[in-house]
Amino acid sequence: MTKITLPEKRQVGHLTLLRQGRKISLNEYNALTIDEQLSMVHNTKGKEKYDLLINSKYVEKIVPQLHPQELYLTVNSLGTEYSLELLSLASAKQITLLLDLDCWDGDTLSPILSLAWLEILLGTGEEKVCELVRELEPEILTLFLKKHLIITRGLEAYDDDDAENAKRLESLYDVQYASENAAKVIGAILKIWQDREQENYLLIMEMIRSENLSVLEEEVYLIRNNRLLDLGIVPTSEARAIYSYINPDTFKPGGKPDFRLEAEDVQLPAALIACAEPQNLLAEIIAGGVDHETGCELLFLANRRMSADNIDLADDQDVAETFQSTYDILNLALEFLAGKDRETAKQIFHNTYLLQLFQLGHSLLKRCQQQAQDIASGRLYPYFDYHDQLFIDSLLQNPAVLSLNEAAEQPAGLQKITTREQLEQAQSKLKQMSALEALFTSVLPFDLPAHEYEGGDHPTLSGVFLTAVANQLLERGFSPVPLVKDDLPLLRDKTFTDGTLSESFKENIHSSMAQYSVECRFFAEFCLDSWEQIFTSLNEASTEATFHGELLVTIK
Repeated sequence: MTKITLPEKRQVGHLTLLRQGRKISLNEYNALTIDEQLSMVHNTKGKEKYDLLINSKYVEKIVPQLHPQELYLTVNSLGTEYSLELLSLASAKQITLLLDLDCWDGDTLSPILSLAWLEILLGTGEEKVCELVRELEPEILTLFLKKHLIITRGLEAYDDDDAENAKRLESLYDVQYASENAAKVIGAILKIWQDREQENYLLIMEMIRSENLSVLEEEVYLIRNNRLLDLGIVPTSEARAIYSYINPDTFKPGGKPDFRLEAEDVQLPAALIACAEPQNLLAEIIAGGVDHETGCELLFLANRRMSADNIDLADDQDVAETFQSTYDILNLALEFLAGKDRETAKQIFHNTYLLQLFQLGHSLLKRCQQQAQDIASGRLYPYFDYHDQLFIDSLLQNPAVLSLNEAAEQPAGLQKITTREQLEQAQSKLKQMSALEALFTSVLPFDLPAHEYEGGDHPTLSGVFLTAVANQLLERGFSPVPLVKDDLPLLRDKTFTDGTLSESFKENIHSSMAQYSVECRFFAEFCLDSWEQIFTSLNEASTEATFHGELLVTIK
């Protein structure tokens, strides 16, 4: 007996997600309620979704309940071979969205794609073809057909005494097709309508004759855009407003009225909002589930982002990544406003437009990126040590990424900035780098050397500072004049005791840094670590040091 995988239910984040579980028989599967089966369908993709649908005794009721975008993703994932059965059960609203998303090239209906879709719809069977002419907007069908044919003669030419009518057989119109394939596909569709839907057939044919193609195309395009707008799918130029910068320091949450009007007549996009998982505070806020209005608002927001970024709405992975990134940015905004206070965050989430919360989260990241860009464009950027340059470069990625140094409480690596803690880490590091800029441009009593110099790696800030310290120890003044190799053993002897860095040297470095910049204590710690690694690697048999990282030390 055929078996179906029954996912196990597990509460994760905003929805009761379904995880892979045991195999059940068709009888067990069909013993579930329609709502239970629909929940399973929402939480699967591709062929697995198809298997659940096609084996359900409620399939004729379930398919029309799928959100049109869910069906669109499924059809594109399955391909035509598996899609015909589902399309034969799809509603006119679902079919309309498929045509809206797949058949337009800018503001022009694609002749190739429109004919391809007419052929697909023909493959769903005569009953569906008849249903489409009854339920789809006649302007859509008229435009799709008018792209591929011309009617040269119609009802007014019909005359019982006309000898030519003997050649017309039962045809009421003379039609010239743009291609053989158009004649084959559209001819078959028209024959079905003429035989079974005569009134609608005559309406479509007369509209084809009377409508101006360019005017009709413009009208259908505008109506199509309005339908997409209702789902948050807008032209890219308009959608880019989602990334408008707002000042995080003056942002005021609240102000959202009831969202039911916007969500009216829109199916709950359960499968779409479940394709990614909110985390942290956002997960806690909506752990109990997502109501219809919130689900629709989340979909509109994600669709607007995908429009802005030209994301392929037919790509499961791209759609899932967009939803995940959207959840992450919303979480960042909520934590910025509410900290860890769940009740405050919940109130903000439900009383503030999600678009505005997204813009706040995006602006927080954008502010960090702008600070990073200012540093990257500055004169000191080439001198920053590798880990600092990596930090700046990572922040400037899209999306921004936080580069973390290894520490006792965390491993080194790259993390998306999705929490207030990570945002504060980024801001703290940016503040440190700004302090370094001030230290080396206006506080220290020497100028930076040229970035290109003979005999060594590119100089870094730690290398410049350590070289100046070394010269001071050798009583040559506090200046980054390159050392010679014979200086190294003497420097090691002056700064190490019993093989370890002496406490007096550490205290001296911290004391000196405190005189120059209290905010740069972190830099003193880094320089001490670098000094220790440099001279620990130096041995009696070698006249050169093995350096850790990039240092401004020229050894001759």
